[in-house]
Amino acid sequence: MQVELLAWRDSRWRVRVSLPPGSLAGGLTVGFVGEDGVALGPAVVAPEGCTTSVEVEVRGPCRFPPGAVARVVVHGAGGEATTHESVLALRAGLHAWLKADSRLPLVSRAELRAFTAAESRKLADRWCWAGRGAVVEPGCGCEGVPDDLRSMLSEFGVDADELSEEVAASLRGR
Repeated sequence: MQVELLAWRDSRWRVRVSLPPGSLAGGLTVGFVGEDGVALGPAVVAPEGCTTSVEVEVRGPCRFPPGAVARVVVHGAGGEATTHESVLALRAGLHAWLKADSRLPLVSRAELRAFTAAESRKLADRWCWAGRGAVVEPGCGCEGVPDDLRSMLSEFGVDADELSEEVAASLRGR
């Protein structure tokens, strides 16, 4: 099913609804609905016996709010009804990201660079387990779990000596 907005005039949209080939609709209802589910105007009922496409005039706003859809309810010959929705106004920016419609465009002018030797030494002095290629000296608390991490774990009631080798290695950063 395809929904096309043809023109807007006198607070009404001219809408063309194209049905799939070979389908016969017992009736058709077309309306505009906002993101919150509230109708943006009254729905219009198309005549019975629509076979390929039908054009109707639907009252609605000149500009659609983000997330607005055209809701088409097709009433089949047997009494069953199927609902189809076509997006009229896409969300943008943060609103689209919050509703999982799209990703936020991220633009960064930051340039990656490696640590200088002095920065690497400062890192290794402060956290011996974080320095890459740092020589681990016995007694610095790096054999199992660093001392500061060991005290933090004890605050949560975790004994650092009971950790598995895998967990201890991941905490050491290896």
